[in-house]
Amino acid sequence: MKTSARSVLVISTFLLLGWSAATLGAPSRDGDVATTTVRFGDLDLSTGIGAERLYERIAAAARIVCRGAPHAAVRECRTRAVGDAVSAVGSPLLSSIHRSVADGVEEVVRR
Repeated sequence: MKTSARSVLVISTFLLLGWSAATLGAPSRDGDVATTTVRFGDLDLSTGIGAERLYERIAAAARIVCRGAPHAAVRECRTRAVGDAVSAVGSPLLSSIHRSVADGVEEVVRR
């Protein structure tokens, strides 16, 4: 089953990860959010291959979005961006892949 209603996913993360501007010594800029769009209308998320490809796209997008994060916060930024994007898609198979990666477990998904 192709997902047509949700063919575009926007990954965004607060560049300052919710830290106050005073903590970082930077001026406060409400709404300072980096975003990128991940298209997946061409993928069948009911298959392992489709879900894996989307996960790869989401991870790549998170790397782009988090380039502006402070060096020490890049890992947390990527983790948050990927987790939020996976949740937004709402695919059980994609969520399973994400849990496996997050837990450092290799899981074979075949359909």
